[in-house]
Amino acid sequence: MLGVLEGFGVIAVVVLTGLVMGRTGLLGEHAQRVIAGIVFYLATPTLLFTMIATTDLSFIFSTQLIATGGSAVVCAILLFVLTRWARKRSTGEAMFSAWSVSYVNIGNLGIPIALYVLGDIAYVAPVLLFQLLLLAPIGMAVLDTVRMGKVDHWWSPIFPVLRNPIVLGAVAGIIVSGTGVTVPPVLFDPLSMIGDMSVPGALLAFGLSFSNGWSLPAKGTRRQLTLITTVKLILQPVLAWVIGGPLLGWSGTDLLAIVVTSALPTAQNVYIYAMRYRQSETLVRDSVFITTILSIPAILLCAALLG
Repeated sequence: MLGVLEGFGVIAVVVLTGLVMGRTGLLGEHAQRVIAGIVFYLATPTLLFTMIATTDLSFIFSTQLIATGGSAVVCAILLFVLTRWARKRSTGEAMFSAWSVSYVNIGNLGIPIALYVLGDIAYVAPVLLFQLLLLAPIGMAVLDTVRMGKVDHWWSPIFPVLRNPIVLGAVAGIIVSGTGVTVPPVLFDPLSMIGDMSVPGALLAFGLSFSNGWSLPAKGTRRQLTLITTVKLILQPVLAWVIGGPLLGWSGTDLLAIVVTSALPTAQNVYIYAMRYRQSETLVRDSVFITTILSIPAILLCAALLG
């Protein structure tokens, strides 16, 4: 329990630091987008490379990934369909709603929780890889297709995804891990230093987004936020438990890891993507904020029931 609270405490301090920096104007009016660009194009790709390159691929591609990934995919499809066709919203909003319930905060909240609650940071690797190699490319393909308009060939949206720095970093890490190549310290160490900027950078950008204040969500977004929060913090962990426990037979700490990682809130990276595509920024920001606050009792309950 203490580890969960400690993880949230670390996040709160860095987010508040970004808020203070934004309120004081010390970083200038374009600070949020500059920091978000550094996180998206440089820090996160190198973090993924260094983490995956040093992780055993047999652990990453275990059946635990079926439970966490399966629950995420089901929830993402559900939200996309409900938002796009039931609620008649744009494809972009539907995609970011789908990401908001499936793309969990495994990087900056999952890591401390894995370390202090589950006892092994390696539990974050399968989820992180799943998100970056499946959820992110599919979502970016959808968003790039919408942004480009009509495309001449079915494979046209694939090229922007293949050029995406986050995807490239993850793929490079898989290649190094799979081949057993040792990256010389003179290269690996500076990459690790750059990657260390990813988590605090995303949190600072998130804090900067509140520099002009935060109010209750507008009436037009409250129903969507309620839907996102319910699916993210209730349906997804329940589905993860059903798939991981009764169906796949995991138990103990392994099952706890499956459920807890599925109960994590919406990732700040989704907000970085929202700024990158200039789509649904307020909705995603509020989703990150609300699910982060409410995930505290959700994760504590999971730990109490399965710990």
